[in-house]
Amino acid sequence: MNFPFSEALLKTALEDTPSFIGVYNTVIGQFVHINQVGLRMLEVADLEEFVIKYPHGFRKETLTELQHDEIKKHLQKERIWSGEILFQNIYKIDFWGILQISMFQHEKVPHYFIRITDISTRKQNEQLIRDEAIRFEALFMHAAIGIIMVNKAGKIVLSNHFADVLFGYEHGELISSDLDILIPQTVKERHKKTYENYNHKPQSRAMGVGLDLHGIRKDGSLFPIEISLSHFKSGETPYYISFINDTTFKKNAENDLLNKKSEIEKLNANLEKEVINRTNALVETLKSLEKSKQELQIALDKEKELGELKSRFVSMASHEFRTPLTTIQSAASLIEKYQKTEEQAKRERHTQRIKAAVGNLTDILEEFLSVGKLEEGRVEPKMVSFEIPELLKECMPDLASIMKKGQKVENKHTGSSSVNLDKSLLRKIIINLCSNALKFSNDNSIVTLLIDNQEDTFILKVSDTGIGISKEDQKHLFDRFFRGTNVTNIQGTGLGLHIVARYAELLNGQVSVESELNVGTTFTVTINL
Repeated sequence: MNFPFSEALLKTALEDTPSFIGVYNTVIGQFVHINQVGLRMLEVADLEEFVIKYPHGFRKETLTELQHDEIKKHLQKERIWSGEILFQNIYKIDFWGILQISMFQHEKVPHYFIRITDISTRKQNEQLIRDEAIRFEALFMHAAIGIIMVNKAGKIVLSNHFADVLFGYEHGELISSDLDILIPQTVKERHKKTYENYNHKPQSRAMGVGLDLHGIRKDGSLFPIEISLSHFKSGETPYYISFINDTTFKKNAENDLLNKKSEIEKLNANLEKEVINRTNALVETLKSLEKSKQELQIALDKEKELGELKSRFVSMASHEFRTPLTTIQSAASLIEKYQKTEEQAKRERHTQRIKAAVGNLTDILEEFLSVGKLEEGRVEPKMVSFEIPELLKECMPDLASIMKKGQKVENKHTGSSSVNLDKSLLRKIIINLCSNALKFSNDNSIVTLLIDNQEDTFILKVSDTGIGISKEDQKHLFDRFFRGTNVTNIQGTGLGLHIVARYAELLNGQVSVESELNVGTTFTVTINL
């Protein structure tokens, strides 16, 4: 049959495609045709160069004889075989592709029609998402407070290890259960109405708020708790998060205080009759009461501080996590729409948005983990001797990735070129201070990094010409979660300078700041060697 479109169709199938297209002669064991896209993919000019540079093919892992036989049997039966394969070009650069093999006869000789579609970008994005999921799980599951997330219907969708132990359940046992399973029977009806009201108008609520709350364990035992609430949306679906703290110790302390107060009242009633005998006992009781009161006050102050920190954490994390996660979701959705070759630039633009958002999430999680390690005393300096110029050179690529248009970091080093300090901690101090200087400075600005390394003193200075810091804000600059009044529209957690100050203390040093609004800022780290 005469098919007038055969040549045009053949050209479209072999050449006008963004994929590798090749024809493989199974008798001679060689490719007899590779399209231009395929040649460019493998960094060769023509088929002759391909045969020379790829004598054993371009799979990263060579197939065994058994694998060859399995593919042949599959093709003889099904006529087509496909799979995701890791390839490698002549420069040892890996790339993933979907390999499709079809079998056909030409002049009574069996041939393979081979098509390879590059999916490296998709694989990289999938790995980035998996890595972020691992980091989030580490933060969520190892938090030293019970965390439970429910959906609008009141079903538990997530619970961390601390919450499982707190309520006496095995890992994963609470998932898909009603939240009511953790509520005492006597207050279930009241809780149901409260939950319906919260569903109607959700709002964040700090720890405690004067409520006398109890939870019920799997074995039926009750225990006092404090709860703080937060909420967020994934798309149009609302979720609610409870942060749960066991207040048994606090309640016991309050009961002790009430009991001691009762004892004092009894002593006062009999004071006239046994004033002499009871005076000494009263003094001892008062001493004991005062000590208990002080201990209770310390415990209450710590609880209050913990509650405030957790409330600020919930508020900040809900805001900071939502923005990059929304960016990732929208960019991923848009990438799916750009399937044509000429739309690669659009795909790359949204891929960069995903990478930037993932980077923001990574920075936030790293700061939370760093603060946790510092608070637990798990950060110990490891002093080693290293070259300062080498350290500065290592820092530059990290800073280059966050520079705005026309920004530069100029560094200068005086004194000895080597120093004996914890290289990792010093690197983190430099990256944090310089990234702050770049973030709060305009385009085409210069950040100056000066290091003066003398025999007994190491001085690091980072200066910028950015927005500056007010005198009032400088008093709280190194507090946890503190952010200046003039940077509320710039992304950040308020943990960076707190971490820098703690690292400086570990290195036997301190941090100072000089700044003027709309003129610039200089941070100075002085370390005694």
